[in-house]
Amino acid sequence: MKASFYKIIFDKETPFRCTYIDKPVFDHPWHFHPEYELTSILQSEGIRYIGDNTSSFKAGDLVLVGSNLPHLWMNNENKKPNFDDNADRSRRITLQFPLDFMNNMFKDAEELEPLAQLFKLAERGIAFSPKTSSEISPLLLDINKRKGLRKWVAIFNLLFQLTEAKDYTLLASQGYTPQLGTKDSDMMNQIFDYIRNNIENKISLQEMADMACLTKPSFCRLFKQKTGKSFFVFLNEYRINNAKRLLLKNKQYSIGYIAQKSGFTTSQHFNSKFKELNNGLTPSQYLKEKGIRN
Repeated sequence: MKASFYKIIFDKETPFRCTYIDKPVFDHPWHFHPEYELTSILQSEGIRYIGDNTSSFKAGDLVLVGSNLPHLWMNNENKKPNFDDNADRSRRITLQFPLDFMNNMFKDAEELEPLAQLFKLAERGIAFSPKTSSEISPLLLDINKRKGLRKWVAIFNLLFQLTEAKDYTLLASQGYTPQLGTKDSDMMNQIFDYIRNNIENKISLQEMADMACLTKPSFCRLFKQKTGKSFFVFLNEYRINNAKRLLLKNKQYSIGYIAQKSGFTTSQHFNSKFKELNNGLTPSQYLKEKGIRN
């Protein structure tokens, strides 16, 4: 199951492409492209996939994705298209850099070594802190309005600030190697959509194998080969990230109710998986650490 190749078209004025996206929901499939991409989420929430990493996102999310690193931002399962209400939209801004231009710029230029290191780290995907995001997002919005040399100056100022940032997390696991191609991209995106729309329900391996028209062992091998993790590891990560989002957003919900809404049939199983994926913290300890509950 492979991500779709996505062709990015640059204009003649500049080798950079800055795009403001405003939609009812984010609907782009799991994909990859040779260009580096910096994405700032201005409004929306859900689950993002960067390589073999699965994490929650919300407004303020800022991620730099390296060349040919598969990625996807997916809205929550209960988010419905809303074409009229500006208070419930999905908005982001992206800045893309062509691979050839970046390679040529770094060649034999010692002064640009910090940029070379930044884009080397981006091969795994870089998630920056809310503080860095609050500083960078206005610059992206400004770049989107600029033209000519002023745009170049603004972009290099932004890149300089990113090289100075020390508060970041690398996303894809070390040694992750994407399996690139388009043959099975529809299948992968179908699986993502199915998980999102059925997160409260039991999802069996047989269902997934049938969807892929494979035997269960063949599906397991293929899923592990293409995503870098087993299907049930992937599914549990998705469920726990959804639970974390609900815990932080809906203070009135009980932990048991959130466990059920995230597809866990027992609180014991939920607590076990939550601790496993959150450095030993229980849901209650996680909320206390976040300052939500005493």
